[in-house]
Amino acid sequence: MTVTTTASLCSDTGEPAIHPCSTYWRSYMSRQRRRRDKRSPIPSQAAKARPQSGDGDSSTYTRVGQTVALTVTLAATNAIAQQTEILTAPPVEVREQRPGYVVPNLGLSRLPEPIRDIPQSITVVPQELIQEQGVTNLRDALRNVTGISFQAGEGGGPQGDNLSLRGFNARNDFFIDGVRDQGSYFRDVFNLEAVEVLKGPSSLYFGRGSTGGIINQVSKLPRLESFYAGSLSFGNGFLFRATGDINQPLSDTAAFRVNFMAHREDVVDRDEIELKRIGLAPSVTFGLGTSTQLTLSYFLQSEDNIPDYGIPFLFGKPAPVPRDTFYGLAREDVEETLVNIGTLRLDHRFSEALRLRNTLRYSRVDREAAPSPPRIAGSPTPDTPLSAITVTRNHPGRDTTETILTNQSDLVANVKTFGLEHTLVTGLEIGTESFDATRFAFRNVPPATLLDPNPVPDTSGMSRSVSAITDTDTFLVGVYASDTIKLLPQLDLVGGLRWDLFDADFENRTTGDKFSRTDRMWSHRAGLVFHPWPTHSYYFAYGTSFNPSAEALALSANTADTPPEESRSFEIGGKVELLDGALMFQSALFRIDKTNARTPDPISGLQVLEGEQRVQGFEIGIAGRLLPSWNVFAGYTYLDSEILKSNEVVNGESVVGNDMPNAPTHSASLWTTYDFLKRWQVGTGVFYVGERFANNANTNRVSDYVRWDATVGYQLNANIELRLNAINLTDTFYFERIHPAHAIPGAGRTFIVTGLFRF
Repeated sequence: MTVTTTASLCSDTGEPAIHPCSTYWRSYMSRQRRRRDKRSPIPSQAAKARPQSGDGDSSTYTRVGQTVALTVTLAATNAIAQQTEILTAPPVEVREQRPGYVVPNLGLSRLPEPIRDIPQSITVVPQELIQEQGVTNLRDALRNVTGISFQAGEGGGPQGDNLSLRGFNARNDFFIDGVRDQGSYFRDVFNLEAVEVLKGPSSLYFGRGSTGGIINQVSKLPRLESFYAGSLSFGNGFLFRATGDINQPLSDTAAFRVNFMAHREDVVDRDEIELKRIGLAPSVTFGLGTSTQLTLSYFLQSEDNIPDYGIPFLFGKPAPVPRDTFYGLAREDVEETLVNIGTLRLDHRFSEALRLRNTLRYSRVDREAAPSPPRIAGSPTPDTPLSAITVTRNHPGRDTTETILTNQSDLVANVKTFGLEHTLVTGLEIGTESFDATRFAFRNVPPATLLDPNPVPDTSGMSRSVSAITDTDTFLVGVYASDTIKLLPQLDLVGGLRWDLFDADFENRTTGDKFSRTDRMWSHRAGLVFHPWPTHSYYFAYGTSFNPSAEALALSANTADTPPEESRSFEIGGKVELLDGALMFQSALFRIDKTNARTPDPISGLQVLEGEQRVQGFEIGIAGRLLPSWNVFAGYTYLDSEILKSNEVVNGESVVGNDMPNAPTHSASLWTTYDFLKRWQVGTGVFYVGERFANNANTNRVSDYVRWDATVGYQLNANIELRLNAINLTDTFYFERIHPAHAIPGAGRTFIVTGLFRF
């Protein structure tokens, strides 16, 4: 495809007009919103409305940087042509480009402003990046976001996606299209448009939790076009993956879409570890392009894994054994999950100044787990031969069911009072959540040797009994309002307030113990945004968050009388759009104080709010297109974490002054691609995570690491693309996830060949 654009070398005043290079960029950007990438077999669906509303409201999920091939001709305009000689240059053909990495708006109705103007550090991982990297799960997508580090779950307890964000645990801070995604499971990306990470306390918009931030997954939804797309992947480790994406209009205002996935792999260089999952996500939208849209969607994901609980710590670091060492029971360990999520969403535009979104959702996550977390037996010393050390296989079991029934309403109004422009957002959330668990105790579990564990020992003597049956039920209400006031053309004032009710009832049906707790909390947010130029924003922001004792849907005698933890954040930063919006740069300085962290009472042992923790640091990030064929997505985060107050004492030493666990001082990522010879793309990525401590005592740690990835893509024709991804190209032995007692290695060198198609 070739498009010809013209530009005058002189302005209307006779002065020289913009430089030919600028002419190219302006033409390049003016078409990015109108074109679809016909060259890429599965282009970013974010380029279209999410859903297609046709009204330009904040639910429209767009991305900057989609371009077409251009032939640029410099010519005078008609008026100037009558007065002056026309200067022309030979046509310069620029080949068609893939979508870029800049996402100007969030997929959240409660945050309608452009990302550039939101006083908070935000990173969006777009679908194009996910596709280029061969990402199959949410954890790998989040590797592109610095300030995030991954942790392992407890034995028999919550495994799934566990992570820390800006040094604070964020296991309960996952959302799908703005609604909480509470379940413990490994999230696939087959139905994701993008992944949005909002850093810093965000309780004003999302309720409990969010001390370090939140992760919002943006779903694929129907559009008014017909296409059939998918992929087929093969790799070492017996990896096989197939995905499909079918979209079909039903009328001029309705469409149906379904995404599906099947995945299986043996994790490279991790003996016995096996991951299998399937997924299905149909959706239908009525009223596309009208003022009222109704979307019904369903999400199903099923997993059947042999779980990985890694290598035990020995003398302060992971035991010195090969990466493939497996301490579990290959025939007994199990991790099965079934995720069902149904959503009904109504979007209505009363006028250009008033918009409503109502979301009703029911979700249920069933999980059966019986892993074997390894623990060093006895008290070996550094002089003890490794061959003489025994590993105990803890083998707890747990069957759980987590359910959420919630309704969220967000109303966005653009009004003008006393000469000031306001963007007013109000919302109401009402819901219930439950967590039912049956815990099992296994006896006579055979131990293993440190150096040569047997994955299939004689387990005929093992027995199982129920150790506890517990039920937790919660009721929650959240009401919030926020306002962005344009005080001056270059200055915005942002403020908001939220009230939450969180009522929890817990019962242990085995012991008869019952506990209840009701918390009522206020959350605040305030900020100033300064726009010295239209493409520049500089801000100062303050926000709060709270973490109730039953945040993870559990209570005990130690926590039932403990009020919520509270945190406050200060952040100053800036965001700049360059090259007509094709490139975004952002930076921020921040400080988060948890002023009343839970810590055990030295006498009673109950949890009391006498602790204090602090994380402060800075980060920088850049995303977008440096040149027409060169994309980059990079970031760096520095964290200075400290436990300021605590009653915890380990081996006679207080933990005060120690680093917080799983909060690396340095983390960085870089992903870059370059298109050449019309059909080829090459790319590479480097991911760095600094040294991390696994516990408050700072007695166990894992070393820093650098992982190097690479990709090569070839466009076979207009409908088919072939891609090779190399993950951990240098075969680095590193530990990806950590727990106070064990660490889980990352996979060894992995090659994945993928065929992508779109018709």
